[in-house]
Amino acid sequence: MGAYVIGEPGRAFGSVVPAPDPAHWHRPDTVIDGYAVHYGGRTAHVRAASVRGLSHRHYGKVRQDEYLVRTTDDGRYVIAAVADGVSAGALSHRAACWAVRQGGDHLCDILSTMDAPSIPWEKLFEVIAADIADFGADLLGDRGLTAREVAERMATTASFAVLDLATGGLYGASVGDTSIWLLRGGWFPLQPVKNDGADIHTSAVRALPLPATPVLARADVQPGDVLVVLSDGVGDPLGDGAGEVGAALAELWRTPPPELEFAAQVGFARKTYDDDRTAVAVWV
Repeated sequence: MGAYVIGEPGRAFGSVVPAPDPAHWHRPDTVIDGYAVHYGGRTAHVRAASVRGLSHRHYGKVRQDEYLVRTTDDGRYVIAAVADGVSAGALSHRAACWAVRQGGDHLCDILSTMDAPSIPWEKLFEVIAADIADFGADLLGDRGLTAREVAERMATTASFAVLDLATGGLYGASVGDTSIWLLRGGWFPLQPVKNDGADIHTSAVRALPLPATPVLARADVQPGDVLVVLSDGVGDPLGDGAGEVGAALAELWRTPPPELEFAAQVGFARKTYDDDRTAVAVWV
């Protein structure tokens, strides 16, 4: 299995020698998952990968992205989440991990009492933000810290998608520049595309635990569709999905690739794009 290159790879791709982060030996450079889940005659094939970016590899910094995939206890709903720790915070990877873990647990609790169309997304993100603020205050050893003070050390964007295997309904929400897409031959963004139509591109984002209003996503998923949740490490080079990166990934992900191949594809080489890369894809 070789490296995947889309367009001009840039010099860094062939020259960076990855260095570990001595402060976080427990944190893997790359994590990968792949399996199938079944419910009511439908099968969902899952692939997920989070890959440390070239910049973090070069400077010996921890991977700040995280993902989660799980089902509810009854198997009806697949929950896919991606979080991207804000790079300025030394402990933002902890915020990303906590966001997807707590968010997944809260969603399972919610879906045990109501159907997905009724998910109170704004309240959910308020609870996740409070969870991160409390966790951060404990981690930093000062219960008096405000959410803003915690956010200076650890903050994260997050996207959650809920796929109903009984009906094909897809429901999701995002804070920040993680994003939810549907791949149906081509790429269909389920939320506004970052910097789309902007004269000046910006990397500034709103991130938890600061208050933020989530951007919702809704779709009806058909057999053969692919639900894809991305960090901006993949979303930025993808753009609106109509360019070279979109065409290449759409072809690679027409069907579920082997797990290791999927991770290599998520970590594709392309000049100037050196951020952490995370993607969760679900083929129905």
